[in-house]
Amino acid sequence: MELFKQHDLDGNLQRVEGIITFFMEKIAHIETVIEFVATINDQKDCLMSQDNTQDNPGCLWFNIDVPKGHGIKAGDKVRVIIEKL
Repeated sequence: MELFKQHDLDGNLQRVEGIITFFMEKIAHIETVIEFVATINDQKDCLMSQDNTQDNPGCLWFNIDVPKGHGIKAGDKVRVIIEKL
């Protein structure tokens, strides 16, 4: 039985019989303080971090929806990692 398939064009390994191999391309790694938590609806909130965007055009920021019950509030430090699967 072949354990691994050929790399796809992006250089990532494909799913093999229900097993995911973890060769992910890291796109961004952000560690920052949450500036604001907005209520979107009964099921989700939006975490926002937009500090330094005017003073530093290279600064990364995000607005990301998360399910209710996350327990995050303004001032909490978080880490967001974006990886291509």
